[in-house]
Amino acid sequence: MKPLGRALFVIALLMASGVSAFSQSETAGEFWPEAYVFYQLPENWRLLAIAGSKTSEETGYRQVNAGIGIGHQWMRITKPHLENIDPDKEHLLVAGGGYENLQTVSGKSKSENRMVLEGMPGFRPLSRLLVRDRNRVEFRWIDGVYSTRYRNELSAEYDLLIHHFRFSPYGCAETYYNGATASWNEEQYTAGVEWPVKRVLQIQTYYLRQNCSTCTPPHLNVAGLTLNFYFHK
Repeated sequence: MKPLGRALFVIALLMASGVSAFSQSETAGEFWPEAYVFYQLPENWRLLAIAGSKTSEETGYRQVNAGIGIGHQWMRITKPHLENIDPDKEHLLVAGGGYENLQTVSGKSKSENRMVLEGMPGFRPLSRLLVRDRNRVEFRWIDGVYSTRYRNELSAEYDLLIHHFRFSPYGCAETYYNGATASWNEEQYTAGVEWPVKRVLQIQTYYLRQNCSTCTPPHLNVAGLTLNFYFHK
C-alpha cells in the first residue's frame, strides 16, 4: 500500500472507532476545543499560554480552563529527520512548570487552582518516528481542598510527507495516580493527526477514550480539536 493509502486507511480506522464508540449509550460523548500559544525565547526558553473547555474528571460538569507556563529545552535531536514546527519536539528533554485555573460553567460550582511541574524526554528511534514520555505532577486546590496527582503519558508520532503535504499521525496513552484516593484511577487513550500550516500553526484533530473508576461518568468518548500557535523572538 502506498504511503497516502496507508495514511488514509489509518484515518478511516480512527473515524470508524470514534463513531462506534459514540454510539454506546452508556458512555458520554464530548467535544474538547483548546488553543495553545508558544513563544520561543533565546537560550532555549519558551513561554506557553493555554485556554480550552472540557469535562471535569471528578464531577462530569463542563469546565473552562486557562493557564501559563515556562519551559526549557535541552540537547537538540541530531538524527536527520523532517523538522517539526514545535521547537519542543526538536530536543531530547523539555522541562518546565506553570499555573492553571479551571472553572465549572454548568452544574455544581467548583473552582480548581493547579500548579504543575513536568519533564518530557524524547528520542527518535527512526528518522520519521518520535517517541516521548511526559511525567507530570499537579499540586491541586479544588474549592480550597488540597490534593496531588501524577500523570504519565507515553506518545509516538510518525512524520509523513506526500507531494509536499506534511502531516503526522500519532497515538498516546496516559495514566493518572490520584493522591486523594491513593489509586491509579484513570486512563486516557488518544489517536489523532497533526496538520502543520506553514511555521505558525499546527492543527491537532483527535479521538480520545477516557476510563475512570472514580469519575462521573466513568467513560468518555471525545472528539478533540487543538490549535497550536508558534511565535519566535
